[in-house]
Formats: sequence, C-alpha cells, structure tokens
Amino acid sequence: MKRTLFLILLFPVAVAMASEPWICTTAGTHLIYEESIGGTVTATLDKEVSTDDNGAVRLSYTRKGQPVVEHWRVYPDSTVLYVEAPEQMYELLRTMQVEDVEVVSRNQMLPAVMNPGDVFPGFGFSLSGRRQDERMTVSVFSDSVRVVGRERIKTPAGRFEATRIEFRTTTTTGETTMESLMTQWLVPGLGLVRQEIPVIGKVVSVTELKEIIQ
Repeated sequence: MKRTLFLILLFPVAVAMASEPWICTTAGTHLIYEESIGGTVTATLDKEVSTDDNGAVRLSYTRKGQPVVEHWRVYPDSTVLYVEAPEQMYELLRTMQVEDVEVVSRNQMLPAVMNPGDVFPGFGFSLSGRRQDERMTVSVFSDSVRVVGRERIKTPAGRFEATRIEFRTTTTTGETTMESLMTQWLVPGLGLVRQEIPVIGKVVSVTELKEIIQ
C-alpha cells in the first residue's frame, strides 16, 4: 500500500477542441484539493499558481510540512509537466542505506488536442543507487496514456466538462513490481479536477478539486 501511495504524489478536457492549456495559468489563483483514501480525508492541498515571462507555470503547495513545486510549461501543441521524483522516494532509499543515487525522469506531455482512443507516452522516473555490493532501483513508469473520452463530472468545486485519461503505471522497488491504473479528469484552462488510484481491493485513493480561489 505504501508503494501505491507514491503515485498520489505525482504524480498530477474538451476532447478534440482544446484551445487552452491543460493547466491553470492565472497567477495568484489557489486550487484547493482534498485527498482521501477509502472515503477518509487524509490531506488538503492549497496549490498556488504562479507564472513567468518564459511561459513557465508553477503550482506551489505544502505536503506534510514540506514545500512542493510542480513545474509546467505551455507550448502551442502541448502542456508539459516536468516530472521529479517525490521526496518520499529519496527517503525510502535512505532508509534502505542506498548511496550514490542517480535519477532519470521522463516528462509528461499532454497533447493540446485529445480524441477518444488516442494513446500518447506517459511519465516516468527512477532512482538507482548502490547498497553494499548490489544495485537498488526504485521507479514509477507509465508506458502510455489512453484518452477515454469527455465526461461531465461533479466535484465540490462545481460541475465540469472534463476529458478522462487513464495511465497504466508500473511501480518497481528492487525485485518487487506492482501495476496499477490511475485515472484523471482534466479541464482546459484549469487542469486536474479529479484523480483516482486503486490502493488495495476496492479501496481507492481520490484527489478532488474542492475550491477555486482567485
């Protein structure tokens, strides 16, 4: 279960008509998200939007007392999340006494236009280091993302026309591998409004947009 929760940290749609980026670009906006597992609220995240003249967009917030920044960039044909391994991954390797850690990541590109059935590359990152005489690797990779379609979705922040996309993700810790399905609902000009990740059995981790403060 602990390894599954790493996916929640990430790692974060008008089908065929998206003219806006898949992220909020209005500086000063606060996107308030509520996280829950099995219906029990576990955290509230206040993501503040900031931008610069080079097209970079940042979502800054605090998780368990630690500052977190999501780095995004908007291009004419895509919205790109620059993927970084969460601090919890580094902490896991430290507890396992892994040294000389090397990091490899693959950014997530969201095409400006998404049609049902479209498939595009997913995100990924891995941390690899040395533990005594062996090599230890912790990684999360989504080989592909599938566009399911457009859906009307209701969240505490309101009703939205959103595009549903699905990530088939593989998490590897040493010789242990686990596969899971992460589902996201995205809205042009706003970004993520809901995310679901199965944890164990019928228990699901949910991240949902609770409020928009401008």
